[in-house]
Amino acid sequence: NKRKMKNANHPTMKIALISTVLFLTAPAPSFVVSTVHENVSSIEETQQNHTPNKASLRGQNKRIANKPTSSKNIISFRVLPHHEVLKRRRLELDVNNSWLPESEVPKTKLNDEPHHQQIGALYQGYGVHYVDIWVGRPVPQRQTLIVDTGSSVTAFPCSGCKDCGESYHTDGYFLAEKSETYEVTDCSRSKCQLERAKCNSIASFNHKVCSVHMSYVEGSSWSALESTDFVYAGGSHNGTFVQIGDEYNGSDDAKEGNRDSSQDAEVLEFKLNFGCQNTITGLFKTQLADGIMGMYNTPTSFWRQMHSAGAIDEKKFSLCFSRQTTASRKGTEAGVMTLGGFDTRLQKTPMVYANHQWSYKYFGVHIKAVYIRSNGGESALPDSDEQVVHKLDVSGGVMIDSGTTDTYLPLKLQHKFEALWREITGAPYSNDEVEISHEDLLALPTVLFQLEAHADSINEELDPKKTVGLAGLVDAKNPRDILVAMPATHYMEYSGKNDIYTPTIFFTQKNDAVLGANFMMGHDILFDAEKGRIGFSESDCDYMSIVQNAASSTRD
Repeated sequence: NKRKMKNANHPTMKIALISTVLFLTAPAPSFVVSTVHENVSSIEETQQNHTPNKASLRGQNKRIANKPTSSKNIISFRVLPHHEVLKRRRLELDVNNSWLPESEVPKTKLNDEPHHQQIGALYQGYGVHYVDIWVGRPVPQRQTLIVDTGSSVTAFPCSGCKDCGESYHTDGYFLAEKSETYEVTDCSRSKCQLERAKCNSIASFNHKVCSVHMSYVEGSSWSALESTDFVYAGGSHNGTFVQIGDEYNGSDDAKEGNRDSSQDAEVLEFKLNFGCQNTITGLFKTQLADGIMGMYNTPTSFWRQMHSAGAIDEKKFSLCFSRQTTASRKGTEAGVMTLGGFDTRLQKTPMVYANHQWSYKYFGVHIKAVYIRSNGGESALPDSDEQVVHKLDVSGGVMIDSGTTDTYLPLKLQHKFEALWREITGAPYSNDEVEISHEDLLALPTVLFQLEAHADSINEELDPKKTVGLAGLVDAKNPRDILVAMPATHYMEYSGKNDIYTPTIFFTQKNDAVLGANFMMGHDILFDAEKGRIGFSESDCDYMSIVQNAASSTRD
């Protein structure tokens, strides 16, 4: 269930490091590491100032909005947990099992307004996050996809795919012949749309078709035909909710394969260019998810195509990966995906904005410092006088990649990070497995990342020393920079089989860095391509609370 790195022969890559792409069209400075550390602050000191499957890259592999107005619709659906996807596959669970009793499902009707935001639940395997889409007419077929901000193409196996992992995957192959609206792109009439697609002649077609091939460093690959069909995300078995102003529509009575009876499909459906896979190898074959949802900042990504089709109003989306105080090998409900904006109901703290470093493909931010805070803490703000922050001066651009489980920092930072870690904890830092109690886990240091602020989005009314997510307590010169916390519960990966933990901050990159899903956890993160910013708000990413509150408010 782990994701992969793209092959070094990709035309936009110089070397076999995924983060290299960040600097090709808009060069950014390489990481610079200076001062080993600096004792910055503690609560006691600041109170005097009145203040509070991309798979793993262990080795060469990876493991791993504005407040809605009354004119917006919001669709809520989960991200699937690994154990639920596994049960679905093995036990053929009845999809009519609803999230809420029938008596609690609000019955508000959808209107004809096509403009909306879409909020979908995410599900987690071992760091990988899934979402369901439904493909085809008249009977949509479900495909379960990995949400990946590091890929541009949505792709999944189709009928005719030979030995493509059907026994491993959540769903069967997409049966193209069963969809009346499925088409293979005819490139003798129009250009290929997907990235890396090439126009070829194939004997089984009486016209030229677009073929796509992707390969990865660890050996996985897939090939596909560029195709189009109608799709929508979510699905009735997820307990879909639609917000129109202050009203909500929920449905739980649709059967597997039937269009959502609440007419969600008619509102959300759009025509998608995707890769209909005919061959796959390696981890793509053995992963639980059927395929991949490309969420690059490119016209061919899922969300950009949705915007171009008018299915969402604004060119933005957000991902909210659940914060887990205790890891589970089985996986958990992993949060929420919002297409077209963000939902303030998810947010525990004000959203603050980092500058989006690059406009081409990848979503990047600029790290200005990394801090190691003693005695843990889940939030960016300390909650104990014993939590002292120590600084590592670094500078450089990084990519935020939801398809990568772990975080990868530059090699040049490793020695100074490890020295400071030993000074704070009295023990060495390594990526070796360790046995540790839950109490000791919570006492491990929290790693803080200071990101360059988006100048046009600074809210002067927020106190930078008291606002979660601002750097006022650690950087007096740049108090409105963004501060993102990665507690030990996020960077220590748990294995229930052996009851052990593995640290998942790696030092493998020559110059650049990748902030993966463990960095994103516990935050509602807005990817706002229109304004060139990436927003952060601390959150539990609790999808079910939104659903239940929506139902409650509607009944009231």
